[in-house]
Amino acid sequence: MEFQKEPKRDKSKNLVTTFPVPFISEIISKNINISTDINFPMSEEEIIKKAIQFHLKGDIHNAFKLYEYYIRNDFENPIVFSNYSKILKEKGKINEAEKFLRKAIKLKPDFPDAYYNLGNTLKEQGKLKEAEIYFKKAIQIKPDLAEAYSNLGLIYEDLNKIKEAAILFEKSIEINPDLAEAYSNLGSINHELNDLDRAEKLFKRAIKLKPDFAEAYFNLGYINLLKGDYKTGLELFEFRNKIKNEFLFHANPKIERINDINLQEIKKLLVVSEQGLGDTIQYMRYLPYLKSKGIKVSFCAQKKLHSLIKASGINSDPITSKEANLVSEGRWIPLLSLPKCLHITPRNPIINSRYIYSTNELVMKWKNILANEKRPIIGINWQGNKNIEKGRHHGRSIPLEAFSFLFEKNDISILSLQKGFGSEQLKNCSFKNKFIACQNEIDNTWDFLENAAIIENCDLIITSDTSIAHLAGGMGKNVWLLLKDIPFWTWGLEGESTFWYPTMRLFRQKEKHNWKEVFKRVSVVLNNEIENNFRD
Repeated sequence: MEFQKEPKRDKSKNLVTTFPVPFISEIISKNINISTDINFPMSEEEIIKKAIQFHLKGDIHNAFKLYEYYIRNDFENPIVFSNYSKILKEKGKINEAEKFLRKAIKLKPDFPDAYYNLGNTLKEQGKLKEAEIYFKKAIQIKPDLAEAYSNLGLIYEDLNKIKEAAILFEKSIEINPDLAEAYSNLGSINHELNDLDRAEKLFKRAIKLKPDFAEAYFNLGYINLLKGDYKTGLELFEFRNKIKNEFLFHANPKIERINDINLQEIKKLLVVSEQGLGDTIQYMRYLPYLKSKGIKVSFCAQKKLHSLIKASGINSDPITSKEANLVSEGRWIPLLSLPKCLHITPRNPIINSRYIYSTNELVMKWKNILANEKRPIIGINWQGNKNIEKGRHHGRSIPLEAFSFLFEKNDISILSLQKGFGSEQLKNCSFKNKFIACQNEIDNTWDFLENAAIIENCDLIITSDTSIAHLAGGMGKNVWLLLKDIPFWTWGLEGESTFWYPTMRLFRQKEKHNWKEVFKRVSVVLNNEIENNFRD
């Protein structure tokens, strides 16, 4: 029987419920006893009620089906639109979700949950300024909407308004002392402010309130690793895989995934890369070790690294994501889970000698090209992917102009290893005359294998925390890594050396954002190096 539409009503009155979808998890935990049978035909009110009942029970499939049925029959209800948009967002249909939220707001301009959901949707699209407006509107309508304060705080954190973000997280907790997300968010702010002890307490509080809170576990693990507790930190680091849309593997194999390695039992193992190029370069060192234990290892890695992987003897036949998804034998593991499985600690690095090589032909090619340079050649790199330069990663890159301090006491030539992001700074660089003659040719060289050959012919590499640091470190080159005040966990909190790369020297910020002081120190040390160790 076809559904019979009822006459439309005033869209802003007599709504079935004011149930705010963002807080479904809280309601589900109350274990409401409701009927979820579908019997057509139903009135408009019955469809809405039944759809929300499914939503409350976590039956997204049937809730979505009823929302769609409702919308197809030209009914209009702001709560349905808001609820429906949340499911669309979870399905990755961001633009459609935004469209229905705007419809909900048009129907009911004083609907705080729609403003809140639209703020979340816009934030996910990177539209931070517009998201800020809608979170503020939600708060204006409903001043006790704790979640809106917390998510507005995340916007401010992304915009590097750290103090403003902290105030909003505190306000969120004041309104709702049981909101786990607010404690975790405030913990991240304290991490950035270098109050690691308080950050740790806040993450633990978030976990107590929400025992399955993957992000809080991960953040707690991050602090453990930063402090040097690798055993606990690497265990908690595994929660990264449960954080939606944050840490994605480069393949989704059909074979069984393992979480630990018994080297005596495993015969075939597929290792799948994840995250950025630097991560792959850092952790691929363990593949030859696995092979030496009699394991047949396949390696799924970014295509642009394949030539480097083969030349270095890491793996003779690296595969693509598509090929990894077709593997039908053995088991698989994410690349960044290897340190946990191999029980890596600063005292047990397993592999910390050189493991990356270019080819003799490419090394000789660039040796001949650079032979006419009379001054020491310093390879530099200053910026990573700007899309992740936020939160705890904000401030890791260096303005190119800061490298000008190196020339105050030192007669050197600069070789830019920067590719893509940050290269635009070369246009207005005040020390263009200090770059080597063949810089244009190097700028057009994007192959990692060839870049490794270029690095091989430098006297020193000075870089921010990017893939170049791992590439040069893995090659055993003399590399100086310049770190922000609270660096990525790999580098720890103190010391000038790292067990990851014995030939690397760490220069740490003593004051947040103060690169000038760092370069003053680097310049003095460089002067000594030139006098004592570099070529004539």
